[in-house]
Amino acid sequence: MKITDPKSLSNYIRDKRRTRGLSQAKVGDLVGLRQGTVSKFESMPEKMQLDTLFRLLSALELELSVKPKNSNDLKTNSNSVLPDAKWSEDW
Repeated sequence: MKITDPKSLSNYIRDKRRTRGLSQAKVGDLVGLRQGTVSKFESMPEKMQLDTLFRLLSALELELSVKPKNSNDLKTNSNSVLPDAKWSEDW
């Protein structure tokens, strides 16, 4: 699945939580978040901290994977992107 904005990410995480039959409170308890924080992430993800995202991913046993949009267009040296690589946002 390709996720290109904060809302589709929060919808995906919410759907995974529901599929597993977990309440917001239960997911929060698993990683030390309040139910209100989980709710806020699901409704307004653009306002949340990255730490919250990674805690929710951990609670749901999910991982985040990042890859170049056009792997043929980016030149890499080890693990770093060279200065001539361009950043392009979908959102």
